Amino acid sequence: MTDLRLSPAETALAEARAAVATGNLTAGVAAFERAVAAGGSLKLTARPHALALSDLGRHAEAIAVLKPWFAKNPKDFATVNLMGVLLKRAGRLTKALDVLEIARKLRPQELSPWQNLGNVHELLGNHAQAAHCYRGGLKVAPKSAELWRLLAREQSVLGEDEASLESLRRGLALAPGNVTIVAALVQTLQRLGRIPEAAELIDRLRAAAPENDEFAVIAARLAFRTGAVAQALDLLRAVLTRAPGHLNANLQLATILGDSDRPSVNAALERAAAAHPGNFDALERLTESLSRSRYDNEAAHIERAYACARDLMARFPSRIPEAARTLRTVLAQVLDEDRFTQTGSLATLLPLWQAEGRHSVVHYELGRVSSLEERVQLVDWHRAWGRRAAARIAPLPAVAAPALTGGRKLRVGFMSSDLRHHPVTYFALPLLEGYDRDRVEVYCYSFYERQPDKTQEHLARQVTGFRLWPKRPDAQVAEGIAADGLDILFELGGSTAMNKLEVMAHRPARLGASWLGYPHSAGLEQIDLILTDPFLRPEDPRLLIERPFEMPETWVSLSRMFAPHPITEGTPQARKGHLTFGTANNPYKYTPACLDAWAAVLRAVPGSRFVFLRPEGGVESFRTNARAAFARRDVDPDRLDFIGVRGDHMRHYNEIDIALDTLPHVGGTTTCEALWMGVPTISLIGPGFAERLSYSNLSNAGLGDLAVRSAADYVAKAAELAADPVGRAALRAGLRAQIAANPLGQPERFTQHFYDLARKVAAE
Repeated sequence: MTDLRLSPAETALAEARAAVATGNLTAGVAAFERAVAAGGSLKLTARPHALALSDLGRHAEAIAVLKPWFAKNPKDFATVNLMGVLLKRAGRLTKALDVLEIARKLRPQELSPWQNLGNVHELLGNHAQAAHCYRGGLKVAPKSAELWRLLAREQSVLGEDEASLESLRRGLALAPGNVTIVAALVQTLQRLGRIPEAAELIDRLRAAAPENDEFAVIAARLAFRTGAVAQALDLLRAVLTRAPGHLNANLQLATILGDSDRPSVNAALERAAAAHPGNFDALERLTESLSRSRYDNEAAHIERAYACARDLMARFPSRIPEAARTLRTVLAQVLDEDRFTQTGSLATLLPLWQAEGRHSVVHYELGRVSSLEERVQLVDWHRAWGRRAAARIAPLPAVAAPALTGGRKLRVGFMSSDLRHHPVTYFALPLLEGYDRDRVEVYCYSFYERQPDKTQEHLARQVTGFRLWPKRPDAQVAEGIAADGLDILFELGGSTAMNKLEVMAHRPARLGASWLGYPHSAGLEQIDLILTDPFLRPEDPRLLIERPFEMPETWVSLSRMFAPHPITEGTPQARKGHLTFGTANNPYKYTPACLDAWAAVLRAVPGSRFVFLRPEGGVESFRTNARAAFARRDVDPDRLDFIGVRGDHMRHYNEIDIALDTLPHVGGTTTCEALWMGVPTISLIGPGFAERLSYSNLSNAGLGDLAVRSAADYVAKAAELAADPVGRAALRAGLRAQIAANPLGQPERFTQHFYDLARKVAAE
């Protein structure tokens, strides 16, 4: 009689297949491992085991599992094609191309390698090659509406507008009413200025299918992009009245409301996530919005964002790279080092963000570099982003104006949505109040979406013109700025919330310049200048794209907005009996190297403590993870203190003896705040722009010796200052007077230097 019992390997393999079929990938992977350990055949285990690992986001392990079978079967199409897909998911894009090309040659009549090759070329920014691959796929599957849509996307990037429209129309003919294709077609028509045609198309589709709310959402998106915000909101609210949980209506409503109404944004995203619990986009956007929520209980929002982030990573492991920016923001907020590492390396993420055109995400990564080569590559990334962003923008006609040598007034503009009670204004204020009105005209451009505060209202009375244009499309903003005939336009916001960096690509002024908001070259080559000083300017010219607009002394000065904060008499050490180090810097700057340096300082100064002066200090998850991070670095976690506060933090500098700067991305505003409150700051000078801000601040306050050039010197300087209570007491009492005697504390001198230099540069 035949023994029908399964072997251990066969039993484990059967369990693995069953687990994967029900979506339990973790159990499936464990069963595959048992099957392999029991001698199971690679032929049966390698591909499904690797795919399950990849779907869990464990890409390196997936490649390692498939590699032996791949080596034995270099001409097996299914194995080769899967290896290409795994390499793509792992971010190893160049290698993925090589492998997928082998798969294509093995079976040129198979659609999968053509489409996979196109996807990888797109991620690499090789849009002509991506289009070629999609055309190859269409020869295999000419009735694939999705391939026509993908081809249209590449044609659009390549400037082949009519071809892109034709591809979209062919896709729509194959899949009438396909919402994704309709949305792409309407967006393309709108971008090309063919608004009536776009409106006619969506109106016709709505009339033919009035029950299809997706078309109403597309109509709302078109209205929003053409400046008809009220109409867009009416359309969406009508949909949500009928179907409160409608996914795309809620997502679009959140997009339109943006930063103007964060509670309503969160409510919309909560509705979407609750009604569509399996939807990645709803959960990812809710996570991101919660992380930006400052109203009511900020700590509770951060904790909920962290819970959503963990949920997202568990439920959508293969899409972690897609959500990496949101995840990294939240995980940095709570100092979860292990999960942060799981989101990927900067080297693998940058190509993905490049393909998506996501400039703002890189602001939080400026300190995630360790070598000069990586820093140069980061500059190259910005340059490539800028060229891609500008490729679709036609510069405005040059602004004509009489020569400055004729004695006319210099016309200078400042563009930022932070021209209100915000750190940007702390430094811009002298230039907006103290300019010579007989020689200079000053214009401000803000896109702030909330009610103006008293600072914004004050600024509007000080300058020649204050233009408040919330939600106005970029092209209209550029035209409005051009009408003011500026000699120089300074953008102060980079790509932070509500700012419009890409307006600079339209060249709305004779010269474009950057200052304050983004501590790096933004990338647009239409930005001619970046404001620097002798300390701030990188020594290696490869680390800047723009020409330096180099101030003779300092790149900032402290305005009167720093004034009303009293310093408690004596030092914290004298009052408490122990020395306290601390930081008020944002957690996204807490790199492993930074935490290593802080821990080394605490080990070098026995009995000292460290305080986090941050809103995150009120978040239990942050406190737990911070204690664990220092414990891993051989520092008793009980030596940490936390002050969780936002907005009313200046008085708490009275609890800090010595501020320890972050590294390699250092502080800027926080360094100035600490110095103003009599708190000396230890900083590490690095090669890049974002690594030299504190060096400038300290040098221009007469404390340049506190900026050092190695991690060892950082620790030694902190220990040296800790051992000098008399010197620190003198600084605590006299630092404000010392600042006032140096360039950092002389806003009138700074203003004079700025406008003299601006006139000189504009005249040239």
